[in-house]
Amino acid sequence: MTTDLDFIKTIEDDAEVENLSEDSDAEVEYQPTKLRHKKLTEFERGFEFVSSAKEYNKDTWDDLMKYVKRKARTKTDDKIAEKIKVRGDEDNNGKDDSDEEIDLSEDELRHDNLRIREKKIKKKKKKGEVEEDEEADKEFFEEADNSEEITSFYQMNLSRPLMRAIGVLGFIYPTPIQAATIPIALLGRDICGCAATGTGKTAAYMLPTVERLLYRPSTNKSITRVLVLVPTRELGAQVYQVTRQLTQFTSIECGLAIGGLDVKAQENVLRTNPDVVIATPGRLIDHIKNTPSFTLDSIEVLILDEADRMLDEYFAEQMKEIIKSCSKFRQTMLFSATMTDQVKDLAAVSLEKPVKVFVNNNQTVAFNLRQEFIRIREDKEGDREPILASLICRTFHDHCMIFVQTKKQAHRLHILLGLLGVKAGELHGNLTQQQRLDSLKRFKDEQIDVLIATDVAARGLDISGVKTVINFVMPITTEHYIHRVGRTARAGKAGISVSLAGEKERKIVKDIIKNAQNSVKNRIISAEIIEKYRKRLCALEPEIQTILEEEAAERQLAKVEAQLSKTERKLLAQQQSQQPRGWFQTKQERDEEKKRLSLKDDSKENAKPAGKGQKRKQPEYGGDGEDGPPVKELEEKNKKKKKEEKKKGPEQLAKERARFEVEKVSLVRAKMAKLKKRPGKIGAVGDFPKRGAAAFEEPKRKFGGSKFSVDLTDVSRNGALRLRSEANRHQKLTKKSASKSTQKKSVVSSVKMANKAGKNKFNKGKNFGGPRFTKKPAGGGGGGGHKKGGRK
Repeated sequence: MTTDLDFIKTIEDDAEVENLSEDSDAEVEYQPTKLRHKKLTEFERGFEFVSSAKEYNKDTWDDLMKYVKRKARTKTDDKIAEKIKVRGDEDNNGKDDSDEEIDLSEDELRHDNLRIREKKIKKKKKKGEVEEDEEADKEFFEEADNSEEITSFYQMNLSRPLMRAIGVLGFIYPTPIQAATIPIALLGRDICGCAATGTGKTAAYMLPTVERLLYRPSTNKSITRVLVLVPTRELGAQVYQVTRQLTQFTSIECGLAIGGLDVKAQENVLRTNPDVVIATPGRLIDHIKNTPSFTLDSIEVLILDEADRMLDEYFAEQMKEIIKSCSKFRQTMLFSATMTDQVKDLAAVSLEKPVKVFVNNNQTVAFNLRQEFIRIREDKEGDREPILASLICRTFHDHCMIFVQTKKQAHRLHILLGLLGVKAGELHGNLTQQQRLDSLKRFKDEQIDVLIATDVAARGLDISGVKTVINFVMPITTEHYIHRVGRTARAGKAGISVSLAGEKERKIVKDIIKNAQNSVKNRIISAEIIEKYRKRLCALEPEIQTILEEEAAERQLAKVEAQLSKTERKLLAQQQSQQPRGWFQTKQERDEEKKRLSLKDDSKENAKPAGKGQKRKQPEYGGDGEDGPPVKELEEKNKKKKKEEKKKGPEQLAKERARFEVEKVSLVRAKMAKLKKRPGKIGAVGDFPKRGAAAFEEPKRKFGGSKFSVDLTDVSRNGALRLRSEANRHQKLTKKSASKSTQKKSVVSSVKMANKAGKNKFNKGKNFGGPRFTKKPAGGGGGGGHKKGGRK
């Protein structure tokens, strides 16, 4: 009877118990397994019946699809399927999702070695530096009042339509950033907010904004009052969907203006002046210049999501133009997981005594994220692809995001994993917006298991169920790393990040380990498994190259067709006398900006071309005369040389690809370091006048007074040491200058004495320093103006 019931047995004294704690070196959950993720087909816990078919069919994605002009066209997956069919691997790839196990050999199921990386103690800032930073913050920011703890949405006095929407979305209690932000935002204050990824920052700024819009004046004329700016198109689409869900029981209208979608559809929506506009900077400026009856003069609330990205130099010119177009008297809210607290970075937005709401430090990842690193030796850079393939095929089968640095590498990995039998998709800038949205939707709907993306997908995207994030190459900075790994471990769920780190990327790994809250693991994959996957990828290389060549030919044809259609449109526009779309910069200014922002290798740039002094390589000629055509022998020789250069092994090509990725990252990192060293503006003055009672206050000096008064009243130990060192330095300088002047005087006096004595043969007969007229010597003739006899 007991055997049928399958009771849990008591652990015996001599039994070996598997250790699955955080500090253990072998957790089964993160080791290779044959088990495939099983989809939930039965009722879920939160399942509820709906009242009507309209409610059942309602989907925010359908609202977004009205902006899409054409359906997405993806041919890469078809090519991959065709290659697999030709190869005869239908059995491996054609398995149903219902199959519970993946075909792996015994050696592939061998566990990886996991070790804990020791955390080094972070150096603390000097006391004087901390005091100066705090003084600067107090002068610019205002701290949030945490006297009243908010544990429920009912304590925020939100309207009924909003409370109903919150209930439908399943929000139970506010997150720390929501509890801290919403009451302050309802007062109309400027906010600078920072919280970890996946803590509900979108709802934190949209809830108070929608609440304020519910009390807008009821007039016949519609006015755009709220502008939300985002750095990427996918994030804009996501914010639009969340806003639609929050306003579903209100009369508030939303508009979307992001690049890549149908311009005419966006123009039709913006002409109606919706209450809220979610936009990317480039497309917004396009509509400001070209869409009639749409302006930003009436904007009352300006929100910058991922504000640190919006305020960097890549968006600088566009942000200046947008802020110039906005109303001067507005509420401004800035949010990001790595929000900068540097006053100089925030000056461009013209904040008015903002409230600083930093729930987390801007250098920390989510508390429930497990971080792992795989070390890549300097001579093993070509092993990145085999290691990635082994991780995907053996351990992380589904709900996985892979981040790469370049679009080319993302596309290659899509083909490579597809040929290995993995359902993969890609998301990067070379795809059309329809293809990008389609890849994102398929990943959310679990139609594909792995999404390979560039940093386009690193910020703000909330994709439920992402278990693993793999960094093929380490990102540029710690902030980029935080955003990448923030796609998992969201809203309290657990997640894991695995990063491949080479020798050139050790510095950023050290910084991440210093800021880590939990222990960091080092994963070691056996050399036999890496070698096995390397051979598999070498065998697939011809098929990868064939697919890439076919796509290159198709792209060339599509380019020619696009040029023809563009010419036709220009001719039609000339016939119909249509004006071209305007822009805030001239072509020359745009070209200069592109040149300034482009990545350049200084070593290549500084290499001088062959000048007059350098000998240029003379071309080899033959045949009839010196300038005749080249001889056949020379042609054959050159062809052989080219063939020899082209013939490179798969391992060598893999190394070159990996080096190119790492070099790209190092170039961006070098550029960012130069920007940090660039001096700021001197004597910056506020652009706009103060509002309300603040306009009549006396202007205060920065940091409480002049430098002299600050030094005079600074009684700290550091202040005393600084003054003492300055006095010592001044004393040394005065002594040095005094000694130099005495040496100079002594040299001059000795020369004068020599000249007077007549010892200097070069100046013989001349008199320096003596009386102008001298006595005539006795017994000698010569000119002199004195009487004979002289003094007796």
